[in-house]
Amino acid sequence: MKLLTSLLVFLFGLFGINLSALPIKESSSVISRTEYSGKVYHIFFHSLILYPELAFQSDTAEGYNDWMTTRAEFKKILQKLYENDFILVDIDEVRAAKLANKPLVLPEGKKPLILSVDDVNYYDYMRGDGFADRLVADKNGRIAAAVITPSGDTVIDYEGDVMPIVDNFVEKHADFSLDGAKGIVAVTGFQGVFGYRITTLKDNALTEAQNEAEQVASALKKSGWKIACHSYSHTRDFRDGSITLARLALDTEKWIEKIAPVTGTTNIYISPFGISFSGKDERLAYLVFKGYNIFCPVSKTMNVMLYGRCLISERLNFDGFTMQKYPQRITSAFFPLDGILDKNRPSFYEERRSTLLNQKTALVERYSEDMTILAIRPKPV
Repeated sequence: MKLLTSLLVFLFGLFGINLSALPIKESSSVISRTEYSGKVYHIFFHSLILYPELAFQSDTAEGYNDWMTTRAEFKKILQKLYENDFILVDIDEVRAAKLANKPLVLPEGKKPLILSVDDVNYYDYMRGDGFADRLVADKNGRIAAAVITPSGDTVIDYEGDVMPIVDNFVEKHADFSLDGAKGIVAVTGFQGVFGYRITTLKDNALTEAQNEAEQVASALKKSGWKIACHSYSHTRDFRDGSITLARLALDTEKWIEKIAPVTGTTNIYISPFGISFSGKDERLAYLVFKGYNIFCPVSKTMNVMLYGRCLISERLNFDGFTMQKYPQRITSAFFPLDGILDKNRPSFYEERRSTLLNQKTALVERYSEDMTILAIRPKPV
């Protein structure tokens, strides 16, 4: 642009025309950027429920209702985030700003949002329950999902999970992304990656699956996504915090050995079950030693802080559990949930509340009955 301007000045100068005297208007497409020192928001999802009629009729329906989001809900959430002036930012840029003790520089009026997606593995237990089967990269390098429809047909769906939906949205609304940032795709390894069972297949089947998974990883990164380690095993030892340093080391080394060759190395660790380590915890020190200088646990506060040179970015689960049981966590930071919840969701929470209310009423009635009996019972002589 500077070269073009200089050329125009030179050419017009040959004819004695003073450009500074011409009434040139600034382009309305140029958006000014300004320093931002406010809160950095971080939300996460799991793979989307594409067919609620399957997911909510399955044996895992209650779990899906808690921890998953439907495609219809996610598309509404994305639009609401955009309308409320959030903009996707690169978590590495957030870390760099923190280390330099400098504010982020954003388009004026925008609020920074980090988006992450957990367990992009398409586990065996999800098959047949209305989710995608695996991610694919088409011949143009676009990310889509191979989806088995309720009728049993396999289709390539360009709205088959969070990633292609966000890609399409940013294509239409470039101002929803700062310099092309998208989000973080977190993967485990015990059942392969992206839906490809590279940890159990052998021979030609393994080679083919590895090649396809590598194409997906490459396409994701070219599109602005980052890939994170979400542990290899996602073992329950993470849930209760009992995982030892030795067990964590074995688990991490296994991910590096079996998954990183396909996804590429990463500096981002997204903790299983949202476990948090303190700054003095030797387990966090180990992860930093292995190159993970960004650690993402789960917390409703969505705080961002530094432990030494490691960025801690807490995340809020934007799922059925939060939307139904703790909606204030979303409404206080983002927007009202009116019209967001999928009408296909079962009424587990309503049933629980009703059961608890009935139990409470029964206890009150029993208590009142006991007090009445005591009141009319003759006193002992």
